[in-house]
Amino acid sequence: MKISIFLLGLALITVSLSARTWTSTSGSTIEAEMVSKNNMGVSLRRADGSEIFVKFDQLCEADREFAEGGSSAASEGLSYNLPEALAVMVEERGLLLMEDNFNREDSDDKDDLGGPWTTNSDSRAMGDKQNDLVDGELVMTISPRADHAISTNFMPKESYGDCLLFVRMKLEEGGQLKLAYNDKADKSVWAGHINGVTMNEKSIVLADERSARFKMEYRENKNSKEYKDAVAAAEKTFPSEIEADEWYEVVTLHRGDTLTLYLNGEEVATHSSPGFDHPTKNHFAFAVPDKAIVDDFYLWKLKPVDVGEN
Repeated sequence: MKISIFLLGLALITVSLSARTWTSTSGSTIEAEMVSKNNMGVSLRRADGSEIFVKFDQLCEADREFAEGGSSAASEGLSYNLPEALAVMVEERGLLLMEDNFNREDSDDKDDLGGPWTTNSDSRAMGDKQNDLVDGELVMTISPRADHAISTNFMPKESYGDCLLFVRMKLEEGGQLKLAYNDKADKSVWAGHINGVTMNEKSIVLADERSARFKMEYRENKNSKEYKDAVAAAEKTFPSEIEADEWYEVVTLHRGDTLTLYLNGEEVATHSSPGFDHPTKNHFAFAVPDKAIVDDFYLWKLKPVDVGEN
């Protein structure tokens, strides 16, 4: 059974506990249910449905002990890491557009991921099964009959500009995974390609595809100096320390015209280009030319910063 999670800090686990009396270090009390926690504190829901966040150091010793032990009630929940600044950003501005832990069964003979996920296996791989749910993981393996990389994709409930994505990833030797952020309504680019992050053992590429590689005006003139100069400015390549058969926690942050990539909590790549700031991205895809495995997928839309905030 899938458990909803809202990550705040190093690990946020959703819990469901009955309402109780909480006491602060100053002696004030509140009747509330603990709905979630992170490394900094707990979120409490009052009877009227409103929620407050209370830091651990503001709770009496007994309530701190209760909250810290509460995670055992959510043994089916998931946890994952975010750098602290990004955890705060999600807490303050995040709207969860999509989450999936892939913990379910699918068809044995065709792509059948459930939810909003669709694939290109029917159109580009003669209907061969290229997406398989195995032990709570999404395994994407290209068919020998495919004439295009796997595209496993969905359209979220609303479009997004600034956003934060988390996913676990594992590649085989020589494997590659692209995280593609698209706008299917944008006809100025080929097939709605806006930007993407491509990762393998040798390199990591942050690409503003809207400004260069997939811009329609360049489609017929890719040998021109103008096109080559545009690609050089819009894309940036970084060395990769990704190793085959190892799990990585991948986080991407779109913030204005800057795209930043984190692996296992460490910033490893950042690049600024106009296409990253495209405000109406309305589609996401995993693009896989061979094989890749993913798990624990989350996509948050980041609401605009209020006037007067930093």
